[in-house]
Amino acid sequence: MFTDSKDVLYLVISFCVVWVTFFLCWMFYYLMRLLRNANQIVEEFRVRLQALTEAINYIRGKVEHMSGLLTLVTDGASGLLQKVIAKKTNEWVNTGSDKINKTAKDAVAKAVAETAKKMKKVTKSIKK
Repeated sequence: MFTDSKDVLYLVISFCVVWVTFFLCWMFYYLMRLLRNANQIVEEFRVRLQALTEAINYIRGKVEHMSGLLTLVTDGASGLLQKVIAKKTNEWVNTGSDKINKTAKDAVAKAVAETAKKMKKVTKSIKK
């Protein structure tokens, strides 16, 4: 079977080549498993990031919607309050018109206008 030392050398080299090949295949197998796991982790991270982005966009939409409703309510309340103040002022002026002259009526109208302006500023600051 073995005629000289050269045959033994070839046999040892062939076993070494087989073991190196086996080791390289084993190493590539675990390297591929490692890369597959890394890819799965990245995909899971992307899915969770997408879910987080959707949740943030949903909350942002709700806040913007509530802001629009709050603007509508404050505008309505300020307009209603302005009308009530104007009505009460006009009633007061009309009932006491015997004692109040035109200058006083103008002063009351100016005060109502200033109050309306201040209310608009307050509603604008609430919107912000």
